[in-house]
Amino acid sequence: MGCNCRKCRERSQRDEVVVSPTETVVNTRTRTRVVKHIHPTEVINVNRTVVRNEHFYPVREREVNETVEENYNCGRNINNPRCRPFWSI
Repeated sequence: MGCNCRKCRERSQRDEVVVSPTETVVNTRTRTRVVKHIHPTEVINVNRTVVRNEHFYPVREREVNETVEENYNCGRNINNPRCRPFWSI
């Protein structure tokens, strides 16, 4: 076993011991398994008849001339107008 003499004891007191963290080693064994998936498909052929209904709306067109008048209150100073519509006074 170990020496217990004075020289060995003094030497062991002077020696510095550094312990590293434990290293973890993972061994993975992989096994491949085949799973077959079957996806059945049904095809349906449809014969379709489309009835097209056409609607007509005859339109007569005419013109109308319209005039819109707006009134503003712009205050007393013609050089510095502060115009507001009459209805917001």
